Amino acid sequence: MTLRKLLFLAAIFSMLVGCGDNYSSGDRVLVSKCSYETGITPPRRFDVVVFKYPGHFPHEGPMEKHSPKNYIKRLLGLPGELLAMFFGRLYHRVPAPNEAPFFDDVKAGVHPNNLWRHPNIHMGDDHPSGKWFQEGKFTILRKPPTVIMSLRRIVYDNDFQAKDLKDLKIGERWNPAADSTWKKDQATGFFSDGKADGGVDWLRYQHLVRPEGGLRGGMVVPPMLILDALDYNTFQMNNRVNDDINPTIYSQGHWVGDLMLEANVEVLETKGEFWFELSKGINRFRCCFDLATGNCSLYREGMDKKLVKLDEKPTRVKSKGMYLLRFANIDARLTVWVGPDLPFGDGFEYDPPEVRGKDENMKNLSDADLLARRGPTKNDLEPASVGSKASSVKVTQLHLWRDIYYRTRIDHPYTDYDQRVDKDHWIDPAKFDTFKNQQFTTMYVQPGHYLCLGDNSQSSSDSRVWGLVPERLMLGRALMVYFPLERVGPIR
Repeated sequence: MTLRKLLFLAAIFSMLVGCGDNYSSGDRVLVSKCSYETGITPPRRFDVVVFKYPGHFPHEGPMEKHSPKNYIKRLLGLPGELLAMFFGRLYHRVPAPNEAPFFDDVKAGVHPNNLWRHPNIHMGDDHPSGKWFQEGKFTILRKPPTVIMSLRRIVYDNDFQAKDLKDLKIGERWNPAADSTWKKDQATGFFSDGKADGGVDWLRYQHLVRPEGGLRGGMVVPPMLILDALDYNTFQMNNRVNDDINPTIYSQGHWVGDLMLEANVEVLETKGEFWFELSKGINRFRCCFDLATGNCSLYREGMDKKLVKLDEKPTRVKSKGMYLLRFANIDARLTVWVGPDLPFGDGFEYDPPEVRGKDENMKNLSDADLLARRGPTKNDLEPASVGSKASSVKVTQLHLWRDIYYRTRIDHPYTDYDQRVDKDHWIDPAKFDTFKNQQFTTMYVQPGHYLCLGDNSQSSSDSRVWGLVPERLMLGRALMVYFPLERVGPIR
């Protein structure tokens, strides 16, 4: 490489080192600074950005002991908009063209250099923004498919099964019905021989959590809801009660219903139908591939148990062969992948039942009716399913993923619930109503500022804790990890 090229790269990129001099202190990251500094490409929503830490008590300002502190987070809130967090999702409200800013805190006496501070972003449901959210004046922020893929978290990989669950015959997470055509194929796959007539044969997932104290013969491990617990938040796992997971995970956990189902599907004969199903609350969403025509149809089954067709698109799944298929119900949008293809584009959007839609208000939808359609139901003990209707297919590399769950605040020492919550609440459908009443948070992104959140929403020090990032402290977009070597790769 010539000296000129090296100088050119040095002008474009800067290096962000880890939190200290130690190898294990943090990743070394390559950061593009020129686009933000020149204004050619302004900071964009969902960028992973690097910025100088604005400050937080007791360390005010971007310097600590005469050293700059650089943070890396995901940019989610743009200047001048209102954001809300509710049931793990993000919503926003943007001023109309030529509309004045929602709030003018400078006129109210706040110094321009202090707009970033936590008290000035108007968190709380007692603020006018909270009333607007309850009236349905916010819209959901939907992630594009590339961001969905970056932020997904694994729930269960069927290629890595718990050996003790199988040895003690406690149960398996993927189970064919007794009279189903689905049969096991080698260790971790399944096949359907296509002999069934009539309805769809289902292979259903149940979420089993292994007791920390180990399994014993005769023990019953009931299915439970999928929670937002993360293995790397080990501070939650320090204590054990009755050989079980720290009850904090259950008392401060959150139900995650936004899921993605992924599998390699080998079509052996071009006949019949192949189905994916994802449950969330009052709805079951289905994706059906007609293996003779390649057409893919989306359906919803609601509280009335009627199957309603939502959309249909052609795909290339109409000949024998192997296909990587994905079906996601994330951010109130149904997205389908056939390999790299997106037959429905970004996906089919629907109104999230947790909030009032654009045609709903407090007069035509009471608070009680709105509450009734929130939260998990018995459906969510069967969160994901694979179906076959007279098809001959093999399914391998079966993965269930979940979306990131944005918490309104870092979990300790608060809880979202009005009563004590234990493990039984996540197992017994009669207790699921506990999770209908959740708190929400609204945040105002002051002009000239950005709202940045960490992907580790359970314990990230971010805009929920200390406030916004002033534009003057924004350094650039994080591009890739270059050290340690085993973690080298792009940042998405």
